Formats: sequence, C-alpha cells, structure tokens
Amino acid sequence: MTEWWQDLFDENYLTLFAESRGPLHTAQEVEGLAALLDRHGAPGDGEILDLACGYGRTALPLALAGYRVTGCDLSPTLLHQAEQAAFEAGLPIEFRRGDMRRLPEQWAGRFDAVVNIFTAFGYFEAPEDNQQVLAGVARVLKPGGLFIIDVSHRDRIMVDYRETDWFEVNDLLVCTSRQFDPVSGMNTEVMLWTDDNGERHSVFFKVHVYTATELTQMLRQAGLSPLAYHGALASPPDAYPFDIWSRRLVIVARKQPQ
Repeated sequence: MTEWWQDLFDENYLTLFAESRGPLHTAQEVEGLAALLDRHGAPGDGEILDLACGYGRTALPLALAGYRVTGCDLSPTLLHQAEQAAFEAGLPIEFRRGDMRRLPEQWAGRFDAVVNIFTAFGYFEAPEDNQQVLAGVARVLKPGGLFIIDVSHRDRIMVDYRETDWFEVNDLLVCTSRQFDPVSGMNTEVMLWTDDNGERHSVFFKVHVYTATELTQMLRQAGLSPLAYHGALASPPDAYPFDIWSRRLVIVARKQPQ
C-alpha cells in the first residue's frame, strides 16, 4: 500500500507550496537559521544536512551563505528541481534520495548541524517511526552538533481550527478540508482546486502535530537536548518569542558531547 508521503511531493505540491514560500519568505527563514547556527556555535563553513530538503529552497541559500550543504529527500521530482537549481547556481550541493528514517550508515557523526523545516516531520502514523527519525538525526550529528526543527504548533492550531477553509495561490482558488484526531495527534488535510483548463487536482497529507512538551520529550529520548524555543525562524532569533499564540514551533537542540 502506497503511503501519502510517497505521492504528495510532485508538480501539484510545487503549484501549491512553492509560491507560498517565495524568495522573500525563504530569505527570512534562512537568515533565521544562520543566526541560530551562529548563536549556538556552529562553524560558518560547517557541514549542514537539510533533511527533507524538497526542491532546495533552503539548501541553496545556505550553500550561498558558505555552509557545506547536503540535501536529503524522498521525492525524485523535487530532487530533480533541486539538482537543476544547484547546477544553474554553480553550487556544490550533494543531494541524496532516501527515507528520513534510514539515513546512510556512512553519515554517522558527519554533520555540524541538521535542519528540518516547514513541518517536514511527523509524517508517519506509527509514533516509533517518527522517533526513529530523531534517532537518525542524533546519529549523523557530530558530538555537540545542532538540530533545528520547525513545525506547526499544535496548541495554536487548536485555538481557531477550521474544518473547511479557502486560500488563493497563483490565481487558483483552493479548498481545504481538515480533520484532527485528538487521540493520535494526526491532522489530515485534503486540498482541491480546478486549473485554468478545467482539470481538477487534489493533494492529501496526514501529519502528527506536536506540542512543545511532546516534541521536547521526543528530542530528549533521542539524545538531543533542547537549548532554545522560538515562535518563527527570524533574524534576530528573539524577534518572535515562543508562546501559546505562536503558529510555528522552532526548537534548537544539541547532541550531547561524548
């Protein structure tokens, strides 16, 4: 049986989400990442793993900032976009196709930092699979290495949760239908739209959404000690303090030195 995350990240995904995370938004996020990396001691030319890198939206500007970047993603469509963009920019980024639960053994202890942004975590229904992702992150980090994760904030989502919503992107009107399971913590969304040719399209995804308490416990279980919490990726990092009203949950954690 095919999982939703094996089919989502295609041209339809690019239609919906690439525009919503345009150059200005991306620049702000990367400035925020760079500020957090610098604040917590990552070397300016360090090795960074962009986990679930997609089409290279974050990997490319991090490489332009001087980091040695590796991108990992499961989608061949998005990786092709990333590789083409890196080639055109002349950036020596290594891209690897793979499942985030099974990072290569040869990456053990390699990276100064791992970044995982735009709610690219919590894809798997089995909680132990999501925990396995964090264990893999800890394994590929150097002792003392950093993990920066950016996800939706469950406490804030529940404040004004809408089962049906509409938004516009690229002159397309997109209808979103949602269902949240408060026991499993899984949020399911279906997005529907009709293109200019009258053809109907849809995307489906289903992710765990976490409170800061839950994600903190998971990080510690994986051997990653939280250092700081923020309400968005921004520069300076303290521009958006984390609180119950924060739509984003950004955690900086460190792998304990051995």
